[in-house]
Amino acid sequence: MADTGVEPCDNPNDPGCMCSIPDHVPCDNGTQDPFLAMGLNCPGELQVTATKSGSPGAIGVRYVFGQGGTFNPREGASYAVIGSGLVSDLNNQTPPGDFNLEPTHCNDDVGAFDPGNNLPPPLRTNDVGGDCTQNAGLLGSGDCSNTIQGQFQNFGANDYTELRFVMQVPPDVTSFSYDFAFFSVEYPDYYQSAFNDMYIGWLESEKWTGNISFDQQGNPISLNAGFLEFKDDPSGQNPIPQFQNTCMRQHAGTNWLQTTAGVSPGETITVVFAIMDISDSILDSYVFLDNFKWGCEPTGKPSTMPPG
Repeated sequence: MADTGVEPCDNPNDPGCMCSIPDHVPCDNGTQDPFLAMGLNCPGELQVTATKSGSPGAIGVRYVFGQGGTFNPREGASYAVIGSGLVSDLNNQTPPGDFNLEPTHCNDDVGAFDPGNNLPPPLRTNDVGGDCTQNAGLLGSGDCSNTIQGQFQNFGANDYTELRFVMQVPPDVTSFSYDFAFFSVEYPDYYQSAFNDMYIGWLESEKWTGNISFDQQGNPISLNAGFLEFKDDPSGQNPIPQFQNTCMRQHAGTNWLQTTAGVSPGETITVVFAIMDISDSILDSYVFLDNFKWGCEPTGKPSTMPPG
């Protein structure tokens, strides 16, 4: 994130209200650190307290995926990857004639990381039953997005994997954003069904406690979200270049997306990026994570859309 100078903050009616975005120089060339790959903890910049949870094999760094350049890094030279299966499996191309319900690759039970309906705090699966941007009393009582509970009404989470960081917001910014892309071998057989893996981007802040990555219809990021741009031919006869030489052949995923969320200048926030199987521990899903950056966007409900 290059220095963009001074920009208006979240009160455009105040001519004296300004916001400056800190300088950023990518530091991820050659790294295997997922936080450096996302644009965090570079030398001389804001440092975060970062932790990982889940199978070590379900966390990694990539420099390229598929063909055609669609999934090149959004910042620097690399991006982080977390999955409900082994990250190394992404390099294994789906063999000809593979059964979609029993894929040869990206179909792993990664071990005892199965939280069920009780996700690690501060994550909560219950809806708040209202609008946290209009009623601050709802903050901390559940998921302000009201997007997670529907996935957990009858099924629990397995093969849970997360990247988490705690940081103090710079004193003169009002938002942050990050880029991500979601993929799943649950397509095509469980497309638009209740048996659906899920990705959560959780923010714990003074303005929001809950999932920040969801579509405009209030669906969490899964096969049911409105962003599923790349659906490969399930028969394998007419493959798309984006999934060439990967286990996503015959399956589906999104393009790069960008989530933006408001924060209060100077506050301490917790951000958790988490992915999980729902109901079972096979038929894996993955998310790429990159380009975390501060911003001066208006506050309100978080939003997700294709990046400009």
